[in-house]
Parts: sequence; C-alpha cells; structure tokens
Amino acid sequence: MATAWPLRERPAEFFELRAQNRQQTSDYVSSGNFALDTIDNDDHAFHGIVFDVELTGSVPIESLTIRGVSVRGALGTTKVLTSDQGFAPLPEERDRLEMRKYFSPLKPPREWRVRYSGEAPPATSEPRDLTFTEPVRMAPTSTKQHAALTKLGIYVHSEDAEGVVYSNQRHRGVTREDAHLKVLCGVAHTGGAPFARVGYWGDVAWRPRREFVGKVTYDVRLLLWTPHSHAQFPPAFRAMAVELAKCRAAKMLRPATEIGLGHLPVEALYYVLAFCRHDWAPSQPAPQPLPNWEDEPWEVRRDAYGSRVLVPRSQCADDAEEDDFDDDDDAYDDADEDYDAYYAVNTPSNESSSDDDDDDRDTPPRQEVA
Repeated sequence: MATAWPLRERPAEFFELRAQNRQQTSDYVSSGNFALDTIDNDDHAFHGIVFDVELTGSVPIESLTIRGVSVRGALGTTKVLTSDQGFAPLPEERDRLEMRKYFSPLKPPREWRVRYSGEAPPATSEPRDLTFTEPVRMAPTSTKQHAALTKLGIYVHSEDAEGVVYSNQRHRGVTREDAHLKVLCGVAHTGGAPFARVGYWGDVAWRPRREFVGKVTYDVRLLLWTPHSHAQFPPAFRAMAVELAKCRAAKMLRPATEIGLGHLPVEALYYVLAFCRHDWAPSQPAPQPLPNWEDEPWEVRRDAYGSRVLVPRSQCADDAEEDDFDDDDDAYDDADEDYDAYYAVNTPSNESSSDDDDDDRDTPPRQEVA
C-alpha cells in the first residue's frame, strides 16, 4: 500500500526545522534592475528639480533599494540629495525660524543627505546615470535593523544654469508609476547654489508644479507568503490560501488509506504557498454596469397569466425558459384552435338549419323496431 511519505523521517524533520526558522523574504533580487522612465517634454532647463518617489503598495515587497537617478542637461558640478518621508516639511516645521530664513518649500538642509556629488559630462539627448554612493532602502514595514520608509524626497541640483531638464506639470500628482514605485510632481529650483532662496532673476528661487525628467533605478526584494505576512498580499491570493487550507482540513476527515492534502504537514502547505507569486491567484471579474432601460431594446413575452407584455432584454429569461414560454404560446394557440373547432361543430349555422328543416319535411320519421 502506498503511503503519503515513503521516507517519513526526512520530510518531518525538514518541516519541523522550517517551522522553527521560517523564511520571510526571498533570497534573490527580483529581475535584478528596474528603471522607471518619465516622459521628456523638454519644457525647461535650469539649476535643479525636487520631487518625491513613493511605494505603490500594489505588490508585496520586503524592500526596494534605489540605486540612482538619470537626468539630462548640461550637468557639470552636480549633486543629488535625499530626504526621508518626502521633501516637504512636516506641519510643525513650517513655522520654524530656519524655514523662514530659507523661505523654501523644502525641509531644512540639515535633514538632507548627499548621495551623489561630482562632475558629470553634458547629456543633451540621453539621460546621464548618477549612481548613489550609498543606495537608499525603502520598505513598507519596519524591522529590527531598518525603519519603515514609504516616501523619499530627491533633490537634483547643478551649478550650471541649464544643468537639469524638467517639464511643466501635466498630471494630477503622479508623474509616472509602475507596479512598485511612483514618481510624484515637485518643484524646480532656479538658484545657483543648493537651497538658495534667491533665484536667477533675483526673485523667489522655487517654481511649483514641475515634473522630473529622467529615470529612477532601483532593485526589489519580494516578500514570501507566510501566515504572518498574509495581510500584505492581494485579496485574490488571500482567498486562494484560505481555500487551500480548507481543502486540507476536509481531506483530514477522510480514511487514512486515502492519500491527499490531509496527510501533508501544515508547514508543507505553507512551503508551497511561499513559492507562489502574488499574481498567480485569479482575480474576480469586475461587475458589469447596469444597462439603461431607455436605450435597451424590449421584447414581447407572456406573463404568468398568459398576457403579452413588453420586457427589457436584460430581464428576459434564458433559452430554456424562453422555450417554455414558446411551449406555453403553442399550448394557448392549440387550445384556441380546439375551441374554434368545437364551436364550429356544435353551433349550427343558418344555412345548415334550413336544410335540416327541409329534410325533416321530405323524409318520414324513423320507426323504432319492436
């Protein structure tokens, strides 16, 4: 007789050890390298651009590491700075004397960190890669070693007056996005030095409603499914995991001679789900909008009393019920024909009555035979 596990000791030991030290994240980097490319409309070229990048949250990830940005323009002496949780100051920071000093929509300079600094050759047609000396790690949840970071402010500045190309804002908040990351709209800088309050023409150096032009390069480390990370997966995947657990519980009630999911250790079920991608579960189809009765065609149907009525096509019965209605129509027609035939036979007409009278006068009455 076949058994669920020919070698019981090895699987049992494996899954017991795995339950004690369950792997939470993948030990590989998904697809190596991503580049979120924006649209280049070539609207402006000035000293700098400030914008935010934010995690979309649509894909369960353990972390996202930004490796650098790519920009186009005259470049030259260029710096790239980053600030955690976006470039805009917190509400309690807006009234600080330091913010009044810089008259800036950005956080104070001490809250920014230099990620790239150097001389970059001009890039007139294709964006130039500016690789960070220290990559920035973003994550939706915090760990013992790292804090959660869902939004990052990026500030690209060049000392050349045409150093950085950027565009006018053409989108509502989001310039570009993919499955992992989205680039938000920002502000441009016309000052020759980072965080300068006076612009090129002697006025305010900041220009709102501007968009970044270039690329954001990053790596992604995916999150493996575990009971602890179940809530971070899409609803369709969560439903699939629950149904699989229900199938295992149902198999446990069957006889021991049958081999199925009930004979698997629960940790083996978790091990299988950990190898499933987040988008493998089929999603529910989107509900169809209700039709407008004014634009919908109508059809003639019979109601429960046999009367003919107009019914919208969306409320008409299926083919089987339509066949029943057709049979009912045929039954009504047959009944009408039978009634007409009976009425024609049992109701004498005027001509037939006159002929019968003549026959009665010419023909003697029949004699009953004794």
